[in-house]
Amino acid sequence: MVRLSALVCAQNQDAQLSECLRKLAFCDEIVVVADRCTDRSQEIARRHGAVVIDGIFPLESQRKAAGVAACSGDWILEVEPDEIVDAALAWEIRAVLQIHKAGDWYDLPIDNYIGEALVRDGWTGDLSARREARLYRRGLKAWEPRRVNAPSALAGRPGGALKGAIRRRLGADVGGLVDRLNRLAALRAEDLADSQEAGGPALVGLFQAVGVFLAAYVVHGGWREGRLGFLSASLAAMLPVLSQTLAGEIAEARRAAVEAGARTAQPRAVVGLAGR
Repeated sequence: MVRLSALVCAQNQDAQLSECLRKLAFCDEIVVVADRCTDRSQEIARRHGAVVIDGIFPLESQRKAAGVAACSGDWILEVEPDEIVDAALAWEIRAVLQIHKAGDWYDLPIDNYIGEALVRDGWTGDLSARREARLYRRGLKAWEPRRVNAPSALAGRPGGALKGAIRRRLGADVGGLVDRLNRLAALRAEDLADSQEAGGPALVGLFQAVGVFLAAYVVHGGWREGRLGFLSASLAAMLPVLSQTLAGEIAEARRAAVEAGARTAQPRAVVGLAGR
């Protein structure tokens, strides 16, 4: 029998976590990484029989790596707290692992919902994605050190995509999608500031925004989704602009803090010399 571990990384998402974990009962093990959670996430996870890793993980790559290290399964299924694995997909996953293993990792389609409305097309991977590599043998996936949307690399043979889809709820309404945009922009801005790519928000962000909108609305078929497709493409296009602007503010604040520290440190050194 192939042992399957489900990995869920949570950050104060107890309102969504219970339903997510309940749908993962088909797995042999559930591991929940509770990153700086001050809500009931740990309590809910333990109530569902999950192994809980409680700690401070500033980077998404750190959360994922800590979770994988705690998993004991042969295979790992990654699920976010705002996602649901329905019975049909659960059965397909088990069947693939027990009977039809054709690769070392698999893509899982993602059905994105805004409220109760399914928005199939127009996603670029910024606000969400249409499919991701979420099912893989333990030890084959690694992430770059980022706070959000950390790129990953997989070793081994790809097995293709499953037919069933993960159900992701991006928000109870459009306001929830806007909240998601603000959260992603803040985290991405810190990554940009760390990498010293915070300059020129007006120019760099604008060019990126145009490219993201065209990719989401035209290339990825957001136009098929009507008003919601236009809205999601527009919000995705705002992400690089907001991120670059916030990154510039963060970088400036860091420079000001360093300069202030240098100014306060210098008089102390002079006084010390005078005392001698």
